[in-house]
Amino acid sequence: MRPVTDKVLVIDGTGRGHAICELFTRTNPDVTVYYGPGCDVIDHPRIVPAGSVSLADPATAVDFLATHPVEFVFVSHIDALAQDYVEALRAAGHRVVGPTAAAAALESSKTRGKEFCRDHGIPVPEFEVFTDVAKAKEFLASVPYRCVVKTDGLTPDGDGSVVCDTAAEAIAAVDRFAAEAAEAATGGSSDGLRLVVEERLTGREISVFALLDGDSALLFPTAMDYKRTLEGDAGKNCDGMGSVAPHPDDSPALREELRAALVDPLLRGLRADGLDFTGFVYIGAMLTPRGPVVIEINARFGDSEAQVVLPGVRSDFLDLCRAVLARDLGGRRLDTDGLARCSVALVQGCLDPADPDALIGWPFGPFATGQPVHGLAAAGPSGPSETQGPDGADDTLVFCANVRRDAAGTPRTSGGRVLHVVGAGHTLDRARRRAYDRIEHVGFPGMRYRTDIGAGLAPAPAAGPAPRARTRK
Repeated sequence: MRPVTDKVLVIDGTGRGHAICELFTRTNPDVTVYYGPGCDVIDHPRIVPAGSVSLADPATAVDFLATHPVEFVFVSHIDALAQDYVEALRAAGHRVVGPTAAAAALESSKTRGKEFCRDHGIPVPEFEVFTDVAKAKEFLASVPYRCVVKTDGLTPDGDGSVVCDTAAEAIAAVDRFAAEAAEAATGGSSDGLRLVVEERLTGREISVFALLDGDSALLFPTAMDYKRTLEGDAGKNCDGMGSVAPHPDDSPALREELRAALVDPLLRGLRADGLDFTGFVYIGAMLTPRGPVVIEINARFGDSEAQVVLPGVRSDFLDLCRAVLARDLGGRRLDTDGLARCSVALVQGCLDPADPDALIGWPFGPFATGQPVHGLAAAGPSGPSETQGPDGADDTLVFCANVRRDAAGTPRTSGGRVLHVVGAGHTLDRARRRAYDRIEHVGFPGMRYRTDIGAGLAPAPAAGPAPRARTRK
């Protein structure tokens, strides 16, 4: 069946996926987006859920496309990318924007990502790779700096990284990952365990985004993500509790430094290694006294950074994706509205903290789902989401993640991160006030969120040269 112009299929099911769909439909009035598996709570005439599509099985997308032809497919979820989704769709004759599994391994394997950076002159922390638990512990007891311990592969809640204050905490993290590997393995062995132990950096984290066509990179605005679960950046790392954009240290000079130090070497490395990478890349970095240093490379946009960056884009995103497919992105410019945005994740917490037998809540452990969600009735142009502020900008947006309709049509929680509430304004203070004001009108039993997203931010001091990297297996 021949492709249909102005129709696309987005493979995702997160708040990021909703933001990408919103970007397509807002910047082009003719585009229709099939969203698979998507979210059936989104109420938009040109965002059509495709619930039969599975992130784990590209054959489901091929089957869907047999009766719903599109111009191209945009794959933006790492679980799908790691499952050879792009390769399977291309083999079936479809045009696809997204990195192949070999390119997505820069995210799906932390070892691969670190070694890629080291090999291509991209600054990374000092790191070592271990498959032997005893050797990892011996190393942790010997190094003079604090460490971060990471499991090599993907983790379901973004908790595969433990930032440690002491060697004892780092050794405990090794034991935890080894126990989890043994529990998951046949026969209870941790032989397949692979850990990355790296120097803990100091500075301020920054999320760097670019759209790639294989030859060129178009930079998108920077953002700052809040990965810790609790107020004051306490608690474990998770998929993220909120974001702000632009980054508080953003400037033309910083963007040029990030391009020269991180993005341009990344492009050269992809070409040198023969990696087929189109679509978004997300470089998580630290602005250290030695300069920008890469913490991780991700083969898709950030979540929840997409929710604060993409709503500000005014360029026709369908046209940009066509340029990606034509390898004609070089020389394109990105138009944005210049507003600040603050996103707050609303997550499924404990239903009754006073009850010792109640489920503890996400991401600390088991949590209840199926809770009714209220406050989504006031639908704007992008779904159950939008109002307009006095300055004419979109005042708030609500992006849907783990929420689904029951048989009666009631929105109910279906996972850990349920909604992302975004406020916009000419200043970050105004943006975060709008986000938190909107939260007062949204809710579900057990709802939990951080109250300090975007609070008290000011530019950090300038940075200097980057550290070396090494590896040992």
